[in-house]
Amino acid sequence: MTKFIRYLKPYWYFALLAPIMMALEVISELRLPILMKEIVNVGIGQNQSALIWQNGLQMIIIVLIGAFCGLLSVLFSTQAAQGFANDLRKDAFSRVVHLSFEQTDQFTIGSLVTRLTNDIENLRILVSQSTRMFVRAIMLFGGGIIMMLSIDISFALILFVVLPIEITLIFVFLRKAAPLFTIVQSSMDDVNAVMQENVSGARVVKAYVREDFEAKRFGVTNDALTNNTLRVARIMAFIGPAMTLFLNITTIFILYWGGSKAIEGSGLQVGDVMAALNYVAMILMSVMMVAMIFQSITRAKASGARVKEVMNAYPSVQSGTVDASNLNDDIVFTNVSFRYPSTGKPVLKNINLEIKKGEMLAILGATGSGKTTLVNLIPRFYDVTDGAIYIGHEDVRNLDLVSLRKLFGIVPQKTELFSGSIIDNIRWGKPDATLEEVIEVCKVVQAHDFVSGFKDGYDTIIGEKGSSLSGGQKQRIAIARAIIGRPRYLIFDDSTSALDLSTEARLYQAMSAFLKDTTIILIAQRVVSAKRANRIAILDNGNLVACDTHANLLKTNAIYQDIYYSQLKDEG
Repeated sequence: MTKFIRYLKPYWYFALLAPIMMALEVISELRLPILMKEIVNVGIGQNQSALIWQNGLQMIIIVLIGAFCGLLSVLFSTQAAQGFANDLRKDAFSRVVHLSFEQTDQFTIGSLVTRLTNDIENLRILVSQSTRMFVRAIMLFGGGIIMMLSIDISFALILFVVLPIEITLIFVFLRKAAPLFTIVQSSMDDVNAVMQENVSGARVVKAYVREDFEAKRFGVTNDALTNNTLRVARIMAFIGPAMTLFLNITTIFILYWGGSKAIEGSGLQVGDVMAALNYVAMILMSVMMVAMIFQSITRAKASGARVKEVMNAYPSVQSGTVDASNLNDDIVFTNVSFRYPSTGKPVLKNINLEIKKGEMLAILGATGSGKTTLVNLIPRFYDVTDGAIYIGHEDVRNLDLVSLRKLFGIVPQKTELFSGSIIDNIRWGKPDATLEEVIEVCKVVQAHDFVSGFKDGYDTIIGEKGSSLSGGQKQRIAIARAIIGRPRYLIFDDSTSALDLSTEARLYQAMSAFLKDTTIILIAQRVVSAKRANRIAILDNGNLVACDTHANLLKTNAIYQDIYYSQLKDEG
């Protein structure tokens, strides 16, 4: 938990003022029973109405001052806790977006969302309680005991019997509940993961009429979360009634003990007993507050460990120091092998490949042959397991990551657009692009006509993930985003699969003129798309089995022949 203290430092004055104001509120509360005791013993007992008015006025003033201090304490505490959570969440999010693909896969999206929301919220609650409720509990406990014993030392016997039993029971309950908080957070990860999968894949779920199946799958994870939460709740539910029971029992003892002494005339008066009852209520309630704080500490400890895992997860792909901004050379794979840590199975095996500057290289292969993995290694979304990749004479691992990735325009296999306008999405590829540049690139990718047809044109809001666009429209916007900055290297990962052949042909023709010197790496499923490339690389089960022109492969490579003739037959 000490790792997170630095996030509270910018708000130290709020974190300091909150307990000070709370201390003033508690002092005012501790004063009230004494004034009430004097009213009962002296004002009423000795018929001194002036003292009743005097003490009554003091009580009103003290209550108002206490309420004002309490209000300030809440405001200061909230400011400190919210500022703490805001800064921590920003840093955690920054760490997440800089994680490598490998690390994101290991954490899972659902878990990361839970850690950045629910777990940080648990830490915020602890900060809020620590700056306010903790001080209140300690002062009520200590002050209540002192004030109660100042009335009559014999009350110590009751406290020494009741308090140890009460504290022991709370400790036992909290110790049983502590391990379950981590399980609850893990269950929440699972619920978030299933929810995100179904929201993002809603169209697929409906297309395959899997609503009932997914509802049952969600029900299983949701029931697990409910059951784990109930396990905690059942344990913690004993604390409240137990505190009430001890309060009532202690009240009975004080009434009996104090009442007997008052009747006997041994020094105690009715006002003393009333004040003692108020103080014992404060003492026992302070113990309950401490129990709540320790419950929050237990939750926050589990959440803090999970957030700490994210904060300590430095990107596994570390940036090099060599500036890549002036590179525009061949890309060379030398004995490259790769395996995902989660499986350990080789995905790419001893790849040797040279991609010439300015050429278009198509990559063909069956599903799972390693095509996407191969291109993901070039901008270092993953690092090679063995071998090396060079741009010119520089190993990509020695290059500065930011300048390296700025060399590339990338159109991923799964089109990802963001909520906002069409022009804003396209400007991801060139933030300072003018409207004229955006229109020009949209004409290249055959998108200008349909964009112009929208009521708001390029300012049309497309919704989350481009939900208002068709598959082909989304692909063309994604291509425009990738090429508007005229990158030196362009990676197409099956990025025209939703386009008809006529639109695709016009797009490639216009793009070849727009990107005259760009090196293009094209992952294709259709031979008709691959034929446009200068060369075609064939991957089979992670092996590079051939790399040649369409004409030569058609004569010499059996895998390419099978792909070509099977597609020719399907089209026929």
